[in-house]
Amino acid sequence: MKFKYRLIFFFIGLLGIGLMIWQTDFSSVDWNSLIEPKALLLFASIMAVWVLIYFLHAVAYKIILKEDSKNVKMYRMYRICLAGFALNNVTPAGLIGGEPYRIMALRRYVPTERATSSTLTFSIFYALGHFMLWVTGTVLYIIYGCPGPLWVTIILIIAGALLFGVVVWSFFARNIGFVYPFMRLIAKIPLLRRKTKPLVEKNKESYIGIDNNIRAFRNEGWRYWAVIILEYASRLLEAFEYFMLLQFFAGGGVSYFDGILIMSTASLVGNILFIIPMQAGSREFGTSLALGFIGVSAAVFAPMAIVYRIRELTYIVIGIILVLVGRKYKPHAQVMEELKEKAEEDKIEPKKIEEQKPVKNEK
Repeated sequence: MKFKYRLIFFFIGLLGIGLMIWQTDFSSVDWNSLIEPKALLLFASIMAVWVLIYFLHAVAYKIILKEDSKNVKMYRMYRICLAGFALNNVTPAGLIGGEPYRIMALRRYVPTERATSSTLTFSIFYALGHFMLWVTGTVLYIIYGCPGPLWVTIILIIAGALLFGVVVWSFFARNIGFVYPFMRLIAKIPLLRRKTKPLVEKNKESYIGIDNNIRAFRNEGWRYWAVIILEYASRLLEAFEYFMLLQFFAGGGVSYFDGILIMSTASLVGNILFIIPMQAGSREFGTSLALGFIGVSAAVFAPMAIVYRIRELTYIVIGIILVLVGRKYKPHAQVMEELKEKAEEDKIEPKKIEEQKPVKNEK
């Protein structure tokens, strides 16, 4: 990726970090309690959990790349995942920053079309993992006896039913493409039609090729189910973070399932309000709402939210730094073209030795 592009992504990340700090209220935080040995151990444990979460994402990404995964070493894939999620967290709707960065970063190791289709496939499974978590949270909410207000119960049950339908549909509708149909739909929007229609027609074959790659993977058998399991497991690990926060700040009497319920509710509310960068305020609202479901005092909310935000900010800073640093490289297509040209040159037969010998001057 060229340095100017890395610089653009870097400044997008800085802007998001500034917005996060501005949106977070640090004035009511008891900092003395957060620097105690137990609190520092809690923070270290949560950071370690997220090391494993990003590792699961990187493994899923490599599985999606299939035979091309050998071109991307594990630490490089881990770095691309971490930096991509950092950009997702600081940009509205997420896909504005993270997915373009991942595609551009992967172009170093695989063809552009392969990088694009693999990244979009990963995004699909990442979203599917969210849907499965939200369905799990809805089931737990019902098992808990629908402890929220009536309007919350109605919204959660309707949303859970719709998401369950999407999850089931995704398991069976594996041969449906979405990139080319989506681009054709965009090209029909009146305000965008004039500029996007020629672009769609020009890149029609590329979009269809991307859809074919996605469809091919969705029929890969064990790879398909392995990625689903990895993405769902990563969501369950995210819920484990909430469980540790509850254990520390609310004391005993809470279970891991409480963590799943709170995390799924906070995530669902945050994604409903997806236009807010980093889900500033929306995730906190979902968390405070879910705390009432399990009978935990609202006083626990403030320190939980602060620790969560500090952890999030730490990984975002690390990811944004990884966006900026790195070597300049040529895209995979350019490298392959140069290798092809060199191979063709090597096939040229050398001149005969006699022709290469210098001619002696006769006396």
